[in-house]
Amino acid sequence: MRGDDAAAREPDAPTFLPLDSFVVPGHDFIVSTGQDVYVMSAAHAHSQIELNFMLEGAATYLHGGREATIRAGDFALFWGAIAHRTTAVEPGSRYVCIYLPLEMFLAAPLSEPLRAAALAGGLLVAADPERFEASRFQRLVEGVRAPAPPGIGELLAAEVLLILRWLDVSGWRDLLAGEHARARPAAGVMPRKVLEMMGFVADNAHRPISVTDVAEAVALHPNYAMTRFRTALGLTIQAYIGRHRLMAAQSLVLSTKKDLAAIAFETGFGSVSQFHRSFRAQFGCTPAEFRRRMRLPTARAV
Repeated sequence: MRGDDAAAREPDAPTFLPLDSFVVPGHDFIVSTGQDVYVMSAAHAHSQIELNFMLEGAATYLHGGREATIRAGDFALFWGAIAHRTTAVEPGSRYVCIYLPLEMFLAAPLSEPLRAAALAGGLLVAADPERFEASRFQRLVEGVRAPAPPGIGELLAAEVLLILRWLDVSGWRDLLAGEHARARPAAGVMPRKVLEMMGFVADNAHRPISVTDVAEAVALHPNYAMTRFRTALGLTIQAYIGRHRLMAAQSLVLSTKKDLAAIAFETGFGSVSQFHRSFRAQFGCTPAEFRRRMRLPTARAV
């Protein structure tokens, strides 16, 4: 939200996303109550599937090294684990931003083409935007803002999954890779064993776990577990563990003043040098450089 901080900025100064907006818990379902769209001063990543409905204006995203623009009325989704940021935003742009846990997305009855395109780094938008009304997304935000009885979060999540089903069956396109045909009927949910492996990684990535540990946790042979996992997600178990560690480390780099070496070991990296190599490969800079870029005057640190 802009508030007094925005009022205090010079009129011609670029508007950057506050630090707090980058600290996204790794596995939570979140409907953001902030609706202003900001330019991001550096790329970031998170483990959820991100859903954006552009209410007004337009924003250009740099996603996995490629650019695309989302305009008013567009409903878009992408996997947040691919480093991304907004590079240009029209004045007055507003959106509804929702973070959906990857496990929830993969367990939903969505077609394989949609799931595969998201996991491959696509920036997907509805082929028929008129099917997605702004009021529907605003109601989700109001459901979060207003005092609500227990269980309302489950209803909001169910509504979001229904919206995704509409996207799947009414057609979508990848702004980064061209057109797609209308989706096939749902091909079934993600295999239970794969979801269990993902859950084990989410709970244990901060420890020195191996592919064998993941396989044993779900009572599968390591080779079979690796095959099942890669077939379902398009990446290896080890790569998935690495992404979880990077998401956790990025959050600590941004939201705390902890020593970077401590962050490296706290999030499961075997050495500081491994942490720095992995971080630079994902975000294009060292953890220290990333922290300096993102510590804006209006940001708070704990």
